[in-house]
Amino acid sequence: MGTIATLFELGRQGMIASQSGMQVAGTNITNVNTKGYSRQRLDVVPQLPQVLAGFNLGGSLNADNLRQIRDAFTDRQFRSQNSLKFQYQTEESVLSQLEGLMPADNEAGLRAMLAEFWDAWDRLSNDPENNVARDDIFNKADTMATTYRRIHREIVNLQGGIEDEIEASVAKINSLAQQLAKLNAADQGDNLNVIDHRNRLIDQLSEEVNIQFNMDGKNTAVTIGGVNIVGGVESFDFRLERIADDQGVGQITLFMGKINPIEVAVTSGILGGLIKVSNGDIRDILERMDTQVLAIVDQVNALHQTGFNLDGATGRDFFAPGILGAANFEIDTVIAGDHNLIASSDTLGETGNGGIARAISALRDVRIIGSQTLEEHYRSMIANLGGRIQESAFLKNSQKKVVDHLELKRESVSGVSIEEEIILMMQLEQAFTAASRMVAMADELTRTLLRLF
Repeated sequence: MGTIATLFELGRQGMIASQSGMQVAGTNITNVNTKGYSRQRLDVVPQLPQVLAGFNLGGSLNADNLRQIRDAFTDRQFRSQNSLKFQYQTEESVLSQLEGLMPADNEAGLRAMLAEFWDAWDRLSNDPENNVARDDIFNKADTMATTYRRIHREIVNLQGGIEDEIEASVAKINSLAQQLAKLNAADQGDNLNVIDHRNRLIDQLSEEVNIQFNMDGKNTAVTIGGVNIVGGVESFDFRLERIADDQGVGQITLFMGKINPIEVAVTSGILGGLIKVSNGDIRDILERMDTQVLAIVDQVNALHQTGFNLDGATGRDFFAPGILGAANFEIDTVIAGDHNLIASSDTLGETGNGGIARAISALRDVRIIGSQTLEEHYRSMIANLGGRIQESAFLKNSQKKVVDHLELKRESVSGVSIEEEIILMMQLEQAFTAASRMVAMADELTRTLLRLF
């Protein structure tokens, strides 16, 4: 059976538990607008009563278990989907910049330059002895080659800017990994503010790159593509390696370690989006442009070598030798110095014959790139880029809805509701009043007993 002392103790414990609960609720209300703060709760559980010599000495309360309200499964879902959202968002942004460098249907676009180049040869075929027509061919060809070089240069510059962003993202990831390792080393895993900070760091990592993580007590382990970047009190920096070809086009690869480097598979996040566009879309555009240039050079030079100019000379290339692609696309320097050397006739001694000029003009309708004409190949390149932008925009918008839903779900679990906290404080206030009355009652019983003696 209980004693008056037990009543005093239970009342005291009830008052302390209620007061502590109100302090926790007050802390929640104070941090209602703090980003990354997780709602806290004080668990109050009854203890088994103490028994001595067959007598029940009464029970007690344990209000020492302060915990965060979080849903680990929702956290994992959110971080995985959030990484994809930032990937698609990054892809759409960078691809839109790339599209701006590829004007498809205006006077400054490659399609217009190509059309004018073929038209100039057509005009020469109708008047092969016209020097003005030869000047026109040179001007159109020079403009076309300059446009290819300019667009190639601007795309390579864009890729260089993307590589700078990749370096910044890698530096940020390494910094976040170091901070997580320091938190592991600080041995404060049971500190709820430290846990909140740790979760914020992991959220930031999920924006940058695809991660897998494991929070085990006071330690957090993080991997990217199966490669550790945080393990215990250590963090492992990873680095990028760029290999450029003869035309300055880069290929980015990420590695962990220096002695025995391990390639890191980055598939999502800001870093994943940047690498996918740089290594994939940009290289594809540049390779397609090089294919177009080499097709033009090979086909035009092959015909031009068989033709005769006004002096009856033959066997000369129209475009310069050694062209690798769009980066060094230019007209042969000898032709550039004397436009009369442009061949137009397919028969020696017939200066009025425009057979070669007509054959070169007809290349616009010949399938010189696989099963495609040059214009079809160019349109396919532009359509493919447009399709990638639409795909990224659609995926970004769809993924945003998924992430918004998961964020609301996380907020409903971990977020602070002022109304709920105020109601809880009112309940705790009533519990405090009831506990204080128990103490007052025990005090009154004690006084009554003392008056009996």
